[in-house]
Amino acid sequence: MPNTKPGVNFDKDGNCNACRNMKIKEKINWSDRDKQLRNLIFEIKKNKKNKDDYDCLVPISNGGKDSWFQAYTLSKKYNCKVLCVNLSAHLPTKEGISNINHMIEDLNIDVIKITVKPSVHAKLRLKAFKKLGEPNWTEHCLIFAGVFNIAKLYNVPLVVWGEDISFEIGGSSTEQRSDATNLLGDDNDLIKGKKISELKGRDVSRKDLFLYEFPKTEELIKNNIRTIYLSYFVNWDGESNFKFVKKRGFTPLEKPRKGHLVTYDNIDEKLCEINGWFKYLKFGFWFPTDEICNEIWNKRLSREEGINYLKKLNEDFPIDHFQDFLSFHKINEEEFFKVAYKFINKKIFIKHNNFYKLRNYFKD
Repeated sequence: MPNTKPGVNFDKDGNCNACRNMKIKEKINWSDRDKQLRNLIFEIKKNKKNKDDYDCLVPISNGGKDSWFQAYTLSKKYNCKVLCVNLSAHLPTKEGISNINHMIEDLNIDVIKITVKPSVHAKLRLKAFKKLGEPNWTEHCLIFAGVFNIAKLYNVPLVVWGEDISFEIGGSSTEQRSDATNLLGDDNDLIKGKKISELKGRDVSRKDLFLYEFPKTEELIKNNIRTIYLSYFVNWDGESNFKFVKKRGFTPLEKPRKGHLVTYDNIDEKLCEINGWFKYLKFGFWFPTDEICNEIWNKRLSREEGINYLKKLNEDFPIDHFQDFLSFHKINEEEFFKVAYKFINKKIFIKHNNFYKLRNYFKD
């Protein structure tokens, strides 16, 4: 994990906060955490004004293995009446379509799909791409704000997110959290204090932004909506989640895409790969580092093996869905790389041939 990662900090032995957090997880009494969640769910059910209402809302991706695991855990293991909310992908993969359909069939649960206007969404993504170097920032707004808006509309008392990313992979959080109220506003780690209204203009009006804008926190408090991370109560591991749902019908890729070690992460839609690659331009790492570190933390790879994989994968370009990205945003390669050049971190990259290469690639 490089020291350019936002929120990372290293101790005197060179261990990052995510590595230290893995040690914390080893000492957690997960049976006790299970009891805590069961008590919370009992309280939620007991205090519902209308017993026929949903017990909890589970945000789901377009066929992701973690979403399937979350929905299973709440609906089957904890016997909740679950409403799933899905932000529909505008460019889903065949694997994503297959997996979300199999998930719904497997779990027999209700799903609300949020499908925003493609024309508006493409314009917002293009603006976020050019202005922030983060096209999927608009999806982050839509996921968090849309979910809380749906919870408010349907009087769902509990929203259950998956992992606390800041704790699991090392971010600004200094301790493991059960309460996910940090996601209620636009100052969380993914929204970064910006507002979707900053992207409106003559081509995008305020009335198009309802599902992208957070409801006021006091409205959620007034409606008694609580929000938690499942990873606080369940020992979270992406590969374990994958193996679990694979037995229930989840289908991975036949082989990893460019820039990936595993075949089961971020496989449900075509527009997220470029967003991940822009993290590489800004900070010198992207999907391969995230995946390889996760394998090391969970003792499936040694650090030496991880470094060897990273040397092969880190400089890959996500070519698999590149043309889909250009087509969706109605730009050509020249326009794309003109934007990319703006976001290259010149402190860690040097000019090399027609592009840039990381300085000091590895220091032993």
